[in-house]
Amino acid sequence: MTDEEQKRELATFRFGIISEFVTGVSLSYGEKEKLLNEKSKRFYSIPNSKKKTIAKSSILAWIRSYNDGGRRIEALYPKPRKDKGNFRSLDKRISLEIKNLKELNPELTVPTIIKILKKKKIISMDENIRLDSVYRFLKNQDIQSENKKSKDRRKFEAEYPNQIWQGDVMHGPKVRINGVNKKSYLNAFIDDHSRYIIHAEFYPNEKLESLKDCLKQSILKKGLPQKIYIDNGSCYRAINLDQITACLGIGITHSRPYTPQGRGKIERWFKSIRDSFLPLYPNVLSIRELNLKLDDWVDEYNNRIHSSTNMAPYKRHCANMECLRAAPSHIDDYFRIVKKRKMNKDRTFKLDRKFYEGPSVLMDRWVDVKYHEEDKDNIEVFFEGKSYGNAILVDVYVNSKVGRDYKNESGELFKGESK
Repeated sequence: MTDEEQKRELATFRFGIISEFVTGVSLSYGEKEKLLNEKSKRFYSIPNSKKKTIAKSSILAWIRSYNDGGRRIEALYPKPRKDKGNFRSLDKRISLEIKNLKELNPELTVPTIIKILKKKKIISMDENIRLDSVYRFLKNQDIQSENKKSKDRRKFEAEYPNQIWQGDVMHGPKVRINGVNKKSYLNAFIDDHSRYIIHAEFYPNEKLESLKDCLKQSILKKGLPQKIYIDNGSCYRAINLDQITACLGIGITHSRPYTPQGRGKIERWFKSIRDSFLPLYPNVLSIRELNLKLDDWVDEYNNRIHSSTNMAPYKRHCANMECLRAAPSHIDDYFRIVKKRKMNKDRTFKLDRKFYEGPSVLMDRWVDVKYHEEDKDNIEVFFEGKSYGNAILVDVYVNSKVGRDYKNESGELFKGESK
């Protein structure tokens, strides 16, 4: 992963932390303080960092940077470190030794632990370890062990429509695709507040592209959610999905591994699919036929009184329409793959074993290339957030016959001669 890709990954993570403060929802001072306190007490897997917690001051700084930077994801890129070269964290060997020492003797103080490390030659006598790094490490270990003993299983419900969408995928029945029977996969998003099924569709695979299409269809139908709550699998952890939602102003929360209880509403709806929908169609259908049948069944479900809310999901979802954020008109652009590429001195870059040509003004610069996996003939080139048009697939043979433009010492532009 390049340095630029690491910056984008970290910026996407930061947006996930601040999304509830910047996605159009108005919070009172008390609500904001409560949310800040909750986030500063949680533990995170921070990209390219051993830290597990985030200070309130950091969250507030990210919010300011995002707003001051035109609400663009690039505003959350990390700033260059001023203390480069100083010891900031503990490596794996030191961490393991500290943990063992503390477990054997809980009464040991941090200064004593450091002295023992030096005595055992785990670290050199002249090496200094920051005390707060050791304190944070031990605190994290203690709290994590407590979390394993006690898991919060309280029920929750979003306060208004489109605040939270729960999403997941279910293994479906065999379907006929191009004359061959293949397994299908049901992707779906449900509104947490109303239990309204935003979009549900059977796909021929459970790849990221299927999830992205389901999310796009959901947004086109009901606008932008504030947050989506999804699984922790590799498909849902893909950086491209994080980038898409961050650019759209949608936060992501991942459930803990092997704990589907947090996504209880979508899991219960999948049970209804298995118990009430699939038995109606025991024979193998084409994937198109199955999805048409599903659309009718979902429409009936959305307009039927729900046992938990005593309202039809459709009516409950429409009760607070002022909370909904419309989808952007050019929604397809947000669902493109984004990759960082170096524009060579001959103004070409390589993507999936093919060479493409971009504008000469971007020669020798790192650019973002955005495209859809199924349409690599349309690759748009960006530099510092500005579009420079589509790249052109290079025909190496034709290119060898075409002369290049050049400038003389006086800066005059001349057309190169063909070979």
